[in-house]
Amino acid sequence: MGAETILSLTEQTPVWGDLRLTLKGEPASQNKTPKLPAEMSGPLAWSPSTFQSESDYILTLDDKQIEEVKSALSHFHGLDLSGSEASTSTFPLPTLGPKLKKAAEDVHSGRGFVVVRGVQPSQFTPEDNVVIFLGISSYIAGTRGRQDENGNMLMHIRNAKLSKTPQSQRPTRYSSRASTFHTDTFCDILALQSRNNAEEGGKTLLSSTWTVFNKLQKDHPEVCKLLAQPNWSFDSRGSFFPCSTRPLLYHHAGKIMINFAREPLLGLEDVKRQAGLPVLSQAQKSALDIVEKVAAEGQIGIQTEPGDLLFINNHGVLHSREAFTDAAESPRYLVRMWLRNEELAWDIPKDLEHGNSRIYDRDNGLGEIWNPVDTPRINFGVNERLTS
Repeated sequence: MGAETILSLTEQTPVWGDLRLTLKGEPASQNKTPKLPAEMSGPLAWSPSTFQSESDYILTLDDKQIEEVKSALSHFHGLDLSGSEASTSTFPLPTLGPKLKKAAEDVHSGRGFVVVRGVQPSQFTPEDNVVIFLGISSYIAGTRGRQDENGNMLMHIRNAKLSKTPQSQRPTRYSSRASTFHTDTFCDILALQSRNNAEEGGKTLLSSTWTVFNKLQKDHPEVCKLLAQPNWSFDSRGSFFPCSTRPLLYHHAGKIMINFAREPLLGLEDVKRQAGLPVLSQAQKSALDIVEKVAAEGQIGIQTEPGDLLFINNHGVLHSREAFTDAAESPRYLVRMWLRNEELAWDIPKDLEHGNSRIYDRDNGLGEIWNPVDTPRINFGVNERLTS
């Protein structure tokens, strides 16, 4: 075989995207870079100075609204339904509901995120905290997605204290280390319920994708062109999200989107990359570092309080978190869902549709598992470590 021979990964693993690779591990062909706008404008193109105070993006519930949430919980219990059936009709919020629907518009067409504050999780059982999360979030985005091939609908995010696995060899969600800026695979809305804070650190960090893009176009236009090339190979294990090769940056339906995480692109130090997948070029690695630097320069930090619900437009806002130290008896603890608003959802590029449908389609052969209580973790699969 000559060096120009093209290999196909389709016989080795299910894939989508362009996976034609040369023996030398370089893309066999690159499509023409799509035309990118010079700049994006609008409320999503925010910077830290955009916000006068936290009240610009925090919806703080007053006493009457908190009582309305409690009344909705009682109403839901009276219907004798399973917890996953919480919805706008079964969890009625007559005065708070319209405010939450306005917040949903802000998440999709405004700044791209919102915090709902005021409910105290210590006043409720773990099961009721999940129902409250489901009930309130149904006004933001009512379709819930699976987060792995097992059909888990909830992810419990906390440092796995019982595990002897080194911090560097765990999924970030089960560690106390800082994360880099990323998006959560193919979901539309990332929803987080804060149950408890760390003793020190652990802020959630957000950075506008549009502001990152604008800064890159101004100072590093070559990086934007590179990010938009369909030659970024994502490693994956398991059956939920197969390996793929695609762009990280899209200009689609009038919007800029960035979709990536570093682990499946760069790989893991102690795990060999999937056979046939090329390693990133030095230019690609440098581009990721520049994206991280620019995102950090434009970040805001949110110190969540117990009970906070944070909703993030995963297509328009990058997120990360600080490293943290837990208190001995009260560790940092978040519960995560992946949501979709069928009316307000962004139109997404074809490259992202398959992964998105794996999360949200009800007829894809995957079941649903609702585990309202955290199960201590000790060991972690490679597929978990390559996902957020």
